[in-house]
Amino acid sequence: MEFKTLAHKEVYEKTRDHLNSLFGEVNVKSIGSLLVLQEGSTFVYVRTMPIGEKKSVVEVFSYVVMDVPVTQELMLFLLARNLKLVLGGFALSVDEGGKGTVVLSHSILGNSMDREQLYGSVSAVARVADDIDDQIVGKFGGSTALDRLVSQERLPTAEYWE
Repeated sequence: MEFKTLAHKEVYEKTRDHLNSLFGEVNVKSIGSLLVLQEGSTFVYVRTMPIGEKKSVVEVFSYVVMDVPVTQELMLFLLARNLKLVLGGFALSVDEGGKGTVVLSHSILGNSMDREQLYGSVSAVARVADDIDDQIVGKFGGSTALDRLVSQERLPTAEYWE
């Protein structure tokens, strides 16, 4: 993995070490710049990104549902759910064909992050994503991360969010 700054490298290594100690090395996979864990029918991705020269952020996210038809009802559903979340928020990425990917994301300032903060973020994203993915698929269509993995026999490709 290529690091943009020393702070980026330090936060990545701290994040990796915390994840390995919290969830066990065997449960944390490294895919490029991402660290990945599975929870039920969803995958939780963790990545670090530099903020200037001296700080970095840790983003914890999950592709909740993929290939979902984008409708006003879906968008209202996600906005209403955002009001109930304590950590993170839902986002909707739409491809050229009009299909959407629902993402749940939470970010932490990495330089001051401790094990408990990372555990809380990963646990919250995993729990919410795993609870709501089947609801969204049942109500709006699309597929869960696990469904997609089984159908394509591979992990979904990570996107970079601005």
